[in-house]
Amino acid sequence: MQPTQPGAPTMDAPCTDGHENAGSLSSHAYVVFLFFTCFAFSYIDRQIVSILVQPLKASLLLSDTQIGLLQGATFTLCYATAGVFVARLVDRSNRVRLSAACVAIWAISTAMCATASSFGELLVWRAGTAIAEAALSPAALSIFSDLFPPRKVTRASSVFMLGPYVGGGVALLGGGALLGWAGQPGTSAWLAQQGLQPWQMVFFVVGLPGLALSALLLVSIREPARRGVSASHAEAAPPIGEVLRELFVRNRFCLPYFFGYVALILLFYSHAAWYPTLLIRSFGLSASEVGKMTGPVYMLGGMAGVLSASLFVGKVSDRGALRKVLRIACGAATLLVPAACAAPLAPSMPVSLAFYGLCAYAASIVMALAPVPLQIAIPNRMRGRAVALLVFLTNAISGGLGPFAVGSINEWLGHPKSGLAIALAVVGTTAATISAVLYFVAARRAGNASVAGIMLEAQGD
Repeated sequence: MQPTQPGAPTMDAPCTDGHENAGSLSSHAYVVFLFFTCFAFSYIDRQIVSILVQPLKASLLLSDTQIGLLQGATFTLCYATAGVFVARLVDRSNRVRLSAACVAIWAISTAMCATASSFGELLVWRAGTAIAEAALSPAALSIFSDLFPPRKVTRASSVFMLGPYVGGGVALLGGGALLGWAGQPGTSAWLAQQGLQPWQMVFFVVGLPGLALSALLLVSIREPARRGVSASHAEAAPPIGEVLRELFVRNRFCLPYFFGYVALILLFYSHAAWYPTLLIRSFGLSASEVGKMTGPVYMLGGMAGVLSASLFVGKVSDRGALRKVLRIACGAATLLVPAACAAPLAPSMPVSLAFYGLCAYAASIVMALAPVPLQIAIPNRMRGRAVALLVFLTNAISGGLGPFAVGSINEWLGHPKSGLAIALAVVGTTAATISAVLYFVAARRAGNASVAGIMLEAQGD
């Protein structure tokens, strides 16, 4: 028998009520922490390219548009498309095993980016990373809904949603430091003897630890029983038409909520892809220097936002909780409007970093709250595909359009420094404004019917 985290429910047990998932607080906290760690590593692997832009361009002769494709359209379209297919697996199969397999695949794909000798080869391995990463968020959020009573789901989800900011910050800080170390004369000479360049070593180092995380998922976590699903229906998943009706007919807030989040993530991806490069070009810094400055700002701003979101929301089982969540998200998106404009256009680096931190803070509030409306309002057997649809839209539109639009506008303006700043400001400010307006509309539509999905399941708690 494989060792498992104490207090976890039996593997593969189709489950009927929340009592079967009763376990110690420490065992459930361990599950959240391990999934958070995996999520953070997924963002390290995803965003490491942002600190490697200059060496990749020099080594593989890439344009800004190609870099935008690597970080935006190609990566996120693969991620989004894969999410559609894995969603049904999340709703009907062993989510822990699915997560472990995907972590291993994306780790290998990231490491293999180091072997790329052309844009096409790098594109293939980045696509592999994207496809494998698609399962983690739907699986983890579905598991949390089964492990925790409604009043604690928000906090577990908020901790998990720290992953992008911790992972992104580590990618900037650690990736920049690693690239700087690899570029030192002694290290670079040794790498040259091995036929490697510094950027290749970075891909190897950030990719391979994922294999250990994959093994840890398999040996230490058991699949929790599905809350509120009868044993006879545990393997059945409702048709996609029923899921869409639940989302967009019975819950009228979902349409503006989905696209408000799409606009927010467009800003997030644009900044993640291009802000480090902006500092390098505008202030003459090295990649390692930029990483040392932006990494801590990104992490601290993001972590503060996620913790603030958890404090703002309180108990999600309260009547009218959904409207409260959406109003908080609307306020955070409104704060992003001036911050997204000022960060790239600021005349000095300290001022720019201050507004960048404010962007990270406000965006992380919205991101931390993003899955909560679906966890509150959508029945268990539909949540995997509901989350996957949200992920699909945000990645297909936001991740594909944001970085690509910034790169294209910059090349159209024809000035590497001021053009990039203007492009980031235009894209970011527009996205933040649209997000704030749509979240306002969603909050107006929410009402008190929002708790219907999860309150039925709460009866077993």
